Amino acid sequence: MAQATQAYKRSLSGSVGAGMGSLLGGSGKQYYILEHKISSKYHKAGEAQEIIIDQVELGRDYKCQVRFDETFETVSRRHAAIIKDGNHWKIVPLSQTNPTILNGRRVQKEWYLQNGDEIQLSVGGPKLGFIIPTGKKSTVGSIGLSRRLSLFRQQALRPYKVAMTVLSILFLLAIGGLSTWTIYGDKKHKEQLGEIERRNIAMADSLKRQHNKVMDSLQTEIAAVKGSLDQVAVMKRDLERKMREIQQRQNAAPQGGTGSAPVVNNAAIEACIPHVFFVHLHTIEFSDGNETETVDVNLFGTGFMLDNGRFVTARHVAEPWFFCADAEGVDQPMLKLNLLAHNGGKVVAHFKAYPNTGEILEFSSDKFTCNRSNDVEKHTEDGFRAMIASPDATDWAYINMNKSGGLPFDNSRSTSLETGTVLTVLGFPRTIGANSPQDIRPVYGNGTVSIQGLNNGVITTTNTNYEQGNSGGPVFYSDGNTLKVIGIVSAGMGRTIGFIVPVSALR
Repeated sequence: MAQATQAYKRSLSGSVGAGMGSLLGGSGKQYYILEHKISSKYHKAGEAQEIIIDQVELGRDYKCQVRFDETFETVSRRHAAIIKDGNHWKIVPLSQTNPTILNGRRVQKEWYLQNGDEIQLSVGGPKLGFIIPTGKKSTVGSIGLSRRLSLFRQQALRPYKVAMTVLSILFLLAIGGLSTWTIYGDKKHKEQLGEIERRNIAMADSLKRQHNKVMDSLQTEIAAVKGSLDQVAVMKRDLERKMREIQQRQNAAPQGGTGSAPVVNNAAIEACIPHVFFVHLHTIEFSDGNETETVDVNLFGTGFMLDNGRFVTARHVAEPWFFCADAEGVDQPMLKLNLLAHNGGKVVAHFKAYPNTGEILEFSSDKFTCNRSNDVEKHTEDGFRAMIASPDATDWAYINMNKSGGLPFDNSRSTSLETGTVLTVLGFPRTIGANSPQDIRPVYGNGTVSIQGLNNGVITTTNTNYEQGNSGGPVFYSDGNTLKVIGIVSAGMGRTIGFIVPVSALR
């Protein structure tokens, strides 16, 4: 049935916000299919176009997510929109001259869509079937991630990226003097405006065809940030050689040398546990400068309180969208957030940190002190800026909480550990130890220093048994009776080699 509602207006929440929800979740989010019944330049007859966002526009304009070419003269630039209203979808005519027809009847203001409806744009114009999938394939989560990424780019980003393209086109036109001629008469004026519009559309189409190359180009550039795979292989062989040397020394002298730490007593570990936190990133808030949206996420790490009142974790836990790429590839959802954050938008993550004492901490990523001096600036082919961070000596973040009590730390020791020194780690590998907010118990782990002192600014370990979830957790040196923090869990390579940011790096 038709109802009078507020006038339709394209919004960030209906496109980018809904698209991010489909990318990062989608298990309970329904979508629909538009079945194209005739062929056009952009769609073939029989094509099933999956729509995963909450508002799309149909028409000949290059901003429309469901687009028809110029041969369809009775289709308006912005002919109609399909928008989500609660658990339903409705069609809203946008054209003042060309009708929108549903099941053979003209839609005057808006009308709710039903499974199997037929939409037609103008009398004799193109027809589309409206289909709501059922069963196991009824939710966005049933669509593969790579397909969702492609749909996100085509549907959520199209209206906003094209706006920047048009600005650049107008800039080029101004430089070329195309906008400064004198208008002679109304007829000449209309002819010139039409020519400008045709040139704009042609140039926009040309630039948009290059868009498919953007992610591949950015991924290639990002891979260079961490060096070639050959360099990584050389480092790995060097570390493996040192591991063998350590093992040989340990076999020859089971009690260890001057650098080996004694066995840690249980009382020392128990004294540290109240100051180690399970960190849950539960919400990401993002804005284009005008509208703000939030998406629910489920990312985890470890944090800890020092006795100087600082709450510490790894920077890649606090700001994961900066760490969207490595030698293995690109995390596309995080890359989208990175691009949004560095092109006029804003991204803020919201956390809860759970200790075993029951006093939950809540904070946001914009409250952290971080070191971004090693971030590398990259640009996509269409001019968008990204800042890429790597897990190095700057992989730390802290907030001054002004709380008493916490873990003691040793800046001097963190830069001068001897090869073979056994280190203690507390954290939540793969969330083990975080059974519920009332049952938090960090897991014990360890690692052995494999290179004396610092290697490229970090402590390198072997025989490492921490993994995902330990990120941001404390690493201790022990004299047998007490534990002192000397570093922060950062990253690993393979299943045995680990990298620790020395606590002396915090500034």
